[in-house]
Amino acid sequence: METLKIGLIGLGRMGEMYLRALLASEVWQVVYICDVSPIAKELAAQLAPKATFVTDEDIIFNDPKVNCVGLFTLADVREAQIEKALKFHKHVIAEKPIAYNLKDELRAVEVSEAAEEFTTVNLYLRNAWFCREMKRFVQSGEIGELAIIRVCHMTPGLSPGEGHEFEGPSFHDCGMHYVDITRFFADSEFSTGHAQAVRMWSYKDPWWLQCHGTFENGIVYDITQGFVYGQLSKDQTHNSYIELIGTHGFVRMTHDFKTAVVEKHGINITERVERPHGGKNIARLCQKMADSIVSGRRSTHLPSFRDSYIASEWAWKMLDDCRKNDLPAIGNLETLHQIHVRRANMTNGYGLLKKR
Repeated sequence: METLKIGLIGLGRMGEMYLRALLASEVWQVVYICDVSPIAKELAAQLAPKATFVTDEDIIFNDPKVNCVGLFTLADVREAQIEKALKFHKHVIAEKPIAYNLKDELRAVEVSEAAEEFTTVNLYLRNAWFCREMKRFVQSGEIGELAIIRVCHMTPGLSPGEGHEFEGPSFHDCGMHYVDITRFFADSEFSTGHAQAVRMWSYKDPWWLQCHGTFENGIVYDITQGFVYGQLSKDQTHNSYIELIGTHGFVRMTHDFKTAVVEKHGINITERVERPHGGKNIARLCQKMADSIVSGRRSTHLPSFRDSYIASEWAWKMLDDCRKNDLPAIGNLETLHQIHVRRANMTNGYGLLKKR
């Protein structure tokens, strides 16, 4: 199989995940890693000694041998990097959101849709085996007409002030994944929405939000997301599920981040499917991108920049709406400080920041 050369820009938490996935692939060759951090340089030398480490991203963009760039920096510089990559005819794998604000996100969409190169973004649930399995079951007609989509994701997770500044509050940073997968299941565009949230620990931004509404095709939804689930509990756990309810039956998914379980209750089929969760499916995303580049045909499994823009836009709309609906503040900043101290010393937990 043809080997594709890729340059990575940004070797933080997500950048390292991509690097490990790309190094394990027979298709990709990591030729450049760009970062300004000395710690990132040490990590790059350890993991990818054959790659050239640079601090100037233009070296990557200007190298005609580079087929693709991976953009894993902070969101405030991503749109400019997308434009530059496409100008130099590089395919693009980007983290979400694709820019710092909606105006720049839309600009990135327009530039990408006018280009011949392939672009994709990490909306990982679209490539999760359990979401694909659930959608196939709906399309089989076993649950009748899809009527209700319920999505919930509550974990201790990243607490306020731990790195969300460039991606927004919890419901945008993490929640746009759940906004996107709800739209994926509905095969329609959002029509209405109403949100209620709470400013946990009296932090300036809401850290738990629930919204509900309708799609243009009449399907209704509710989404619950928050990193508030027992931050100081002795033994931490989480609550994560997806339910697709139809006129005749339903299909639901639960997981523990190790194993995902899909339970199908259809007209003719009752089945339980249990497989490894799959994490963020980065290796799968990179493989689908490679397949697209080599074949010249875009894989239907690649999330688009427009998908990311719509998810980001609706997440921001719900955050704006919740501020109109008696946004209470519960708890205090002293408790939040206790959470930060605990998380700084935890070695096993949810969404822990990697200690360098």
